[in-house]
Amino acid sequence: MREVPCRSVLHEMDGPNEYTANLYRGCSHGCVYCYAPSLIHDERRWGGFVDVKVNGPEVLSRELRKVRKGVVFLSSASDPYQPAEAKYKLTRRALVALLNAGFPVAILTRSPLVLRDIDVLRKLSWVRVGVSISSVPGRLYEPGVAPVSRRVETLRRLSDAGIKTWVSLAPLVPGMMGLEVPGLLRELRSAGVSAVAAGILRFRGYERSRELFEEVSGLDSDDVVGGGAQTMEWVRRLVRETGFEPLERFFEWQPPVVETGVQASLLA
Repeated sequence: MREVPCRSVLHEMDGPNEYTANLYRGCSHGCVYCYAPSLIHDERRWGGFVDVKVNGPEVLSRELRKVRKGVVFLSSASDPYQPAEAKYKLTRRALVALLNAGFPVAILTRSPLVLRDIDVLRKLSWVRVGVSISSVPGRLYEPGVAPVSRRVETLRRLSDAGIKTWVSLAPLVPGMMGLEVPGLLRELRSAGVSAVAAGILRFRGYERSRELFEEVSGLDSDDVVGGGAQTMEWVRRLVRETGFEPLERFFEWQPPVVETGVQASLLA
C-alpha cells in the first residue's frame, strides 16, 4: 500500500451514472474475474497493491464546483470500502463533500464497512447503495471478500436504516453457478433490497482479466462463459418474478428545478 497524490478523481462516464470517482487505485479484495486490471494497465499483480489517493476528497470537492449536477458512482475500478478505507476514510470524506455539494450518489461495494457511514448516507437527498455478489463467492475467486451471508446482512441493515439498496448479481459465470439463485433472490427481497442488476462474465476486451482468471482457476475461460445469453434470460426472469423494482425506475434521478427571476420571487 502506498500513498499518492492525485490531480483529478471525478470523471464522466456513460450509463445511468454521470460521473465516477475512484479514490483508490487497485483493490486488495483481489477478485480474479475483475475487469479493472484490464483497464488500469498496471504491471503489479492485481490484489497485491493499493494506491491511496490521499488528497482525493479535497480534489473531488473542488471538481464538484465546476460540473453540472449528476449521479456520482463510487466506484468503477476499485471497491470504495476495501480494507484501506478503514484507515484512510477517503470514501467517507468524499461522501461529506458530495453531501455538501448536493450531488446524488450511487455506491457499489462488497464490504460491510459501508455500515460505518450510515450517518452520512442518511443525510444524502438521493443515494443508492449496492452490494455485489458473484456466482463464484468462494475464497479462490474472491480472496478478500466477506461471505455472502455478511453481505446480505449488510443490505438488511442499510434497508432498515431507510437507505435504498440494490444488488449487482455479477459476474455470473454460466459454467460455474455456485449460488442457489432463486433462494438468494428471495433472501434479498426479505432483506429489503429494491433492485437487482445481473451481469455475465465477459473477457472480450479484458485480456489481463482473462489471464488472471485462467491462472488462478486452472480453467479455460471459453469453457465457462458459454451459454451466457440463456443464463441471463433465466436470471432476469427470476428477478422479475421475485418482484424487484425495474432498474430504470430505481436509478432514475432528476435534477432539481431551479426557479429564477420573477417565478422564484413569486414562490418565495
